[in-house]
Amino acid sequence: MTRFLLQIVLILTSVSAFANDGAFFAKGNQLIPINETDITVKKEILTLKKVRNQVIEVTVYYEFFNPKEDKKIIVGFEAFSPEGDVDGAPKNGQHPYMRDFKVELNNSVLKYNVSYVADSLYNQNGNIKSLDLAKFNGNKSGNNVDFFYVYHFEANFKKGLNIIKHTYNYDVSGSIDYNYEFEYVLTAAKRWANKQIDDFTLIIDVGEFETFSINKTFFKNSNEWQINGIGKTEDIKGIKNSFIENDALKFHLQKGNIVFRKKNFKINGDLFLYAQNYLGIQDLGYIPFSYYQEENIAEPKNDLERKILKNLPFARRGYIFQNPELSQFYKTMEWYIPNPAYKPETETLTEREKKWLKRWK
Repeated sequence: MTRFLLQIVLILTSVSAFANDGAFFAKGNQLIPINETDITVKKEILTLKKVRNQVIEVTVYYEFFNPKEDKKIIVGFEAFSPEGDVDGAPKNGQHPYMRDFKVELNNSVLKYNVSYVADSLYNQNGNIKSLDLAKFNGNKSGNNVDFFYVYHFEANFKKGLNIIKHTYNYDVSGSIDYNYEFEYVLTAAKRWANKQIDDFTLIIDVGEFETFSINKTFFKNSNEWQINGIGKTEDIKGIKNSFIENDALKFHLQKGNIVFRKKNFKINGDLFLYAQNYLGIQDLGYIPFSYYQEENIAEPKNDLERKILKNLPFARRGYIFQNPELSQFYKTMEWYIPNPAYKPETETLTEREKKWLKRWK
């Protein structure tokens, strides 16, 4: 059997190309001090959860330490504008693709304002210089707008430990070459007094049966990650393209989540997570771990190909096939994780998988 994968990879070299091929909606970010401060970040637990391939739910738990007397400072959150096949105009005065922004300090929910700013010089002696969009001459709508957003609020930090809980969500970006991708700005945390996060935990939950990669910007080795569930990793080295700016780590996750922990975390890069689209599948040379490209799988040419497709739900769970041809095929799949304990039971499959079985019966 001829086995090969045709990958369609578009190098996004210009804004216009991006506009035609996909949409960047937003990226996550850290809270930052607008005023100069001696407050430090003692602990952060950052949880990113992908929901229905549409939304990233962000939950952040912070422990800040104020070494001196009680003080009030302005804290900000920079939300970068969308680009590509989008409308970047504000919605109800806020970022058009971010929702449910909430900040709680020491069990009190804080009120916030949203400002429009054109560059990094918006901080004027601890105050935010906001644009008047009615008088602004730059682009205010369409694929590219000439400003971004700063959500900001007054925070009363008591002496000693202060706890902030921060939640929001934003739309998952994607394009013809990405099934999905999302970014998170980690380096902004260096604006606090200690220039680091003393105790940092990152939890990423993308759902079941997912293959995705994370660029090695803020970490170096796979052993810095823990898989809570069933999965495996694969190093990607020496490749640079529109997906990979640096070496990357690929995850094949049957179920569960992944966790990165670091003490005295001196951040040297931001998070970029992406899952590629695999198009043009021919001769069953490659079957994606998830079903998001199932419409591109051609009609099987023979009985073996039909059996391969029919047994995909069981292969995803690690079933060890007794049929030598099925066994040989699935052992070539990079995501396949043999599980001697798994027994194939149709009742435990999802409704989508049950429909899949009927399709290839």
